Amino acid sequence: MLALSHVGRLALSIQALPLILPVRYSVDGRSVTISLGKHGLPLASIDDAIVAFAVDSFDVPAGSGWMVQLQGRTHLAAPGELSFNVGPVEHPQVVRLEPGTVIGSRFTFLPSAVPR
Repeated sequence: MLALSHVGRLALSIQALPLILPVRYSVDGRSVTISLGKHGLPLASIDDAIVAFAVDSFDVPAGSGWMVQLQGRTHLAAPGELSFNVGPVEHPQVVRLEPGTVIGSRFTFLPSAVPR
């Protein structure tokens, strides 16, 4: 399911405070390469750090969706490891996530929960 999208959310800790960022990513075997763009995050928060990563999709008219959540350790990666162009970002921060935990599911909304 991760290959169905290229935008996810990365949850990490910046100086002991939680932060959730929208990010672009690519899947490479069992790891995920993530572009953090130009956020300029402290290296201690992204290199050898434990993070959570989530991707999901909702089809409101059909009343269904799916979600995938990963937890694992990140390591700095080279921008050349991305399989997509990060655009006009001169020096993007890039990390590779090696997941330790992977959770995924498909779900259906209750009829009363689907907006009309």
